[in-house]
Amino acid sequence: MRLDKYFDLSRGIDNLSGLYSVAGSFGIIDGTLPAEALQKTADGYLYENGKVRLSTKQTAFPEGVILREDSLTNISGEEIVLNRAFSRFTLEGGKYEVYTQENNWQHESVGTWIPLGAEITAAAAGLRTCQGATPVMALYNAQSGKTTVFHLFPNAAWKMSVSKRRVGDKNDGVSLDCGFNDSAFALRVAPGETVAFPAILYFEARERRDLDAHKLHAVYNRLFPRKSLPILYNTWLLEFDNIRIDNIFRQIDTAAELGIETFVIDAGWFGTKPEWDTCIGEWTENTKGGFCGRVSEISEYVRSKGMGFGMWLEPERALPHTESVKEHPDYYIHNEFLDFANDEAREYIFDITCGLIEKYHLSYMKFDFNSSFAYDPSFGGFYRYMEGQKKYVKAIKERYPNLYLTNCASGGFRMELEQAKLFDSFWISDNQGPYEGLDIFKNTALRMPASCIEKWNVQTFCGGFPEYKKTELRTLPISCNNATWDYVLNVSDEYTFSFLSGGVIGFSCNIADFPAAYKVKLKAFLDSYKKDRSFYAEATVRVLTDVGNITVLEYASPDLSRVELQVFTKLVYQDMLTVYPVLNENARYILDGKEYSGKELAEDGIVLTALKDNNAVTLSFQKIT
Repeated sequence: MRLDKYFDLSRGIDNLSGLYSVAGSFGIIDGTLPAEALQKTADGYLYENGKVRLSTKQTAFPEGVILREDSLTNISGEEIVLNRAFSRFTLEGGKYEVYTQENNWQHESVGTWIPLGAEITAAAAGLRTCQGATPVMALYNAQSGKTTVFHLFPNAAWKMSVSKRRVGDKNDGVSLDCGFNDSAFALRVAPGETVAFPAILYFEARERRDLDAHKLHAVYNRLFPRKSLPILYNTWLLEFDNIRIDNIFRQIDTAAELGIETFVIDAGWFGTKPEWDTCIGEWTENTKGGFCGRVSEISEYVRSKGMGFGMWLEPERALPHTESVKEHPDYYIHNEFLDFANDEAREYIFDITCGLIEKYHLSYMKFDFNSSFAYDPSFGGFYRYMEGQKKYVKAIKERYPNLYLTNCASGGFRMELEQAKLFDSFWISDNQGPYEGLDIFKNTALRMPASCIEKWNVQTFCGGFPEYKKTELRTLPISCNNATWDYVLNVSDEYTFSFLSGGVIGFSCNIADFPAAYKVKLKAFLDSYKKDRSFYAEATVRVLTDVGNITVLEYASPDLSRVELQVFTKLVYQDMLTVYPVLNENARYILDGKEYSGKELAEDGIVLTALKDNNAVTLSFQKIT
């Protein structure tokens, strides 16, 4: 990748050129900055004006991926105010299309290509960094056919904005500004303090369909490897907060039999009232409702079965009427949101969290965040808050290095690359259906490695279904296809198992009442997956087909020595499909016991016949030379 394609340092007019768009009490630094004012360093650029120092560090990876890290240091000797801080990329003018993703409850990571008119912006204003939009943007140049993808690592409320720029009488430039959301932004920076801009990974992509996300996956998995890909059980979608202790013990027994490794109780274990959602912030066990004071007993029983025990917590919130807010009102913003920028407040929730971990012998915690707010009263875009959140999570991991942490925010409202450095995996969505789940996963994999995305099985079995030309009635697996069991459907076992493969596997349903034959089949699948998960922990993902009723995904080792190709169908109106795997064309592979050249498979494809509805087929390629 030619870096000079993205940094136009020569023009110096009309705010087109330059590396930055920065403003504050110290003045404005943008495209009017003369190119000669920049110092070229070994790995980037440096600029000083006596008040601030701007630094750009660039790290190149073999995949053609560049990591850009910018920062501002106050060298003035007195406090300054930062009102705008963007890293700028400059591209040649012409006709462009822009890819962004909207992100809403149960509809995470929905992507769209839009023709670039004057300007297109994607942003998150509040604490939930993926509420409304996700921090990814791709620019397709219709003239050259080139696509460039930009991934932001949010460390505050963020914004990505691409716009056409005028030079003289021509619109011959396009600039992308990535950084802090500048709405009501006035961050106070102390003398000598350095403020890190959101980091950016960017690269050129050949495929518009999946934005060459495999490049992101390979680099990110290498920089931030997952500690493990566990198999989980979570109580939430079993019966929500209608908790029956005897049924919980039945699920524990079955989970152990199936080989599930961690058993997690979700919301409903805390507070003083039956309605748990009126007790947020009361992080002591409810003895009259929920689990009725039996959490320690459940923990001991889970651990006696050879599984780890986990709990749900929402550490960043407390409702205004709770004792924690009444006793420590200075710890909370708007009497509800714990101020993680406050050292005492952060220490307060840290002590509570550690107390829970030790009292209940936790090996797992699911952190949720079911509300948000867009107004930072310090006008810092939540930069200080998010610094504090990082310190809190890092302190927990330092004290309990084997503790597994899941990140949830009403589903995927914090599912992004910066949070993935802190947490082991993400609860991908409250919509836990196989159809919707596959779509959400496929789209999220364009900006996140599969290794940190959880995929959940939420199903039950129902009888009484007739079958054409047969007299016996059938029992079918019925899967939840939303967040509340209001929408259900049937898919094959092969679809379910293929969907679950690739990341962290979870179950949240009545596994105790699964038919005996299905339990045997399920246990065999989980035993096999345990042998394969080291492959999936490093695997990259490509989307080879995406046409609504047919989705083809390819999981591959970074060197393409092993490839797992999954073909998913909904209702299909064709009997035959040719799929074209991405392989090393200079190598030879084994497929179903036969030997092929990589070039032959890539060029001729594999023909699948007799396609079935609501089904999945997996093809396994193993390199031999």
